[in-house]
Amino acid sequence: MLHAHDDIALIRTGDTKAFERCFNQHWPALYAFALKILGNKDDAKDVVQGVYISLWSRKEKLNLSGPLENYLHQAVRFQSIKKLKEIMNRPEELDRVQEYIMPVLNDIWEKMETADVFKEIDNQLITLPEKTREIFLLSRRHHLSIAEIAGKLNLSEKTVRNQLHIALKALRHHIAAALILAEIMS
Repeated sequence: MLHAHDDIALIRTGDTKAFERCFNQHWPALYAFALKILGNKDDAKDVVQGVYISLWSRKEKLNLSGPLENYLHQAVRFQSIKKLKEIMNRPEELDRVQEYIMPVLNDIWEKMETADVFKEIDNQLITLPEKTREIFLLSRRHHLSIAEIAGKLNLSEKTVRNQLHIALKALRHHIAAALILAEIMS
């Protein structure tokens, strides 16, 4: 019976069977983890595949102090945060952010309002223009859609989208941190 430690040694030598074993063993947990953060199957697959590709391309240099599982988990967490920030940076992803990320954020915010990361979001919000802040808070605290915010504030949906995008771009680091924090504590 091979141990995970032996597999690492074999992967280092370019053993594809050992790599395949590692892939099959850890894929389900890593994929579920990435999916929980990103809320999108394709993005979760991309992140986990990317981590495995990186592992294989750096196999000779693998020098792990702890279990491979921990290394993979950390790598997936890091790449998921990176992906999340990219998503919040792209105006064309706004609908997805509204549909998936904002409700998750709202839920966490209500449970963990006193956490440092939310204090940081509040501090960051203060620095935003008043209209941008108002639109973000209507989206977050009042769970309003883009169309509802536009109607309430007598603005075009395009303006609301632009303002929400500005807010998300400014807050993306903190929002990613909040989602990760919630995942760790759940």
